[in-house]
Amino acid sequence: MSARSIVTHVEPSKVDGDPAALSLALGWAGALDARVVVLAFPVDVGGSGSDETDFAATRTAIAALAKREGVPATVVDRSSFAYGIGEVFADHMKVADLGIVTGRRGPLVGERLLAQAALFDSGRPLVIAPQTGARALPRRALIAWDGTHAAARAMQDAISVLAPGAEAVVARVTDDKELRMDQSGIEAAHHLARHGIKAEFRDIQRNGRDIYDALLAAAHDASCDLIVAGAVRHSPIHELVFGSVTGRVLDGDCPLPVLLSA
Repeated sequence: MSARSIVTHVEPSKVDGDPAALSLALGWAGALDARVVVLAFPVDVGGSGSDETDFAATRTAIAALAKREGVPATVVDRSSFAYGIGEVFADHMKVADLGIVTGRRGPLVGERLLAQAALFDSGRPLVIAPQTGARALPRRALIAWDGTHAAARAMQDAISVLAPGAEAVVARVTDDKELRMDQSGIEAAHHLARHGIKAEFRDIQRNGRDIYDALLAAAHDASCDLIVAGAVRHSPIHELVFGSVTGRVLDGDCPLPVLLSA
């Protein structure tokens, strides 16, 4: 079943600059015949609410962009400051099919906190939009596979944005960690095929690279326009010492959209 509702966030001050997450959300919604809910509020505030006049201008600007794309859209402000920005966004995602945000480097930056809450507290998939370039619905996805429940959930969630006739590469980094050497990756490709997605399974050699770098290189080699991966929450110390695919994606440096599911 295709996605029918998408939640995204935009900084009011950046609406006129064609923000990446909003652009991607409108592009995908147009292709999927979906509705977009745009949360328009600053992520770093000094304790007071948004000015009503400024929000009216922001709402008008977003409505104009949505109308140009032919996409139904609802624009909402942060009506209460009793909860954190991540909780507000996650609550909206719980009653939608997916969320779209941009990534940001640094653990204390507002957008990063919003993305983490949306990913781990909503129960829905989160797409990290690249800073520039992506608008079209993906036609060929690299699906990172390690046999975990997060990877399985991400694969299933990706079906909602991959139209029949799309293609996928199910990729396993073979020397990442010890995995049961079963046929689940091959069966994952068969599962996608039953949903009308032409899929193949590939083993990817790590060759001393970070897992993120190996997956990004594989996506480039396979001409993919989306990366799909399960998300794992690590402690800050773990990420500092070992790094993680999830952390690298949330840094916002990936040139492709990345769909994450926890």
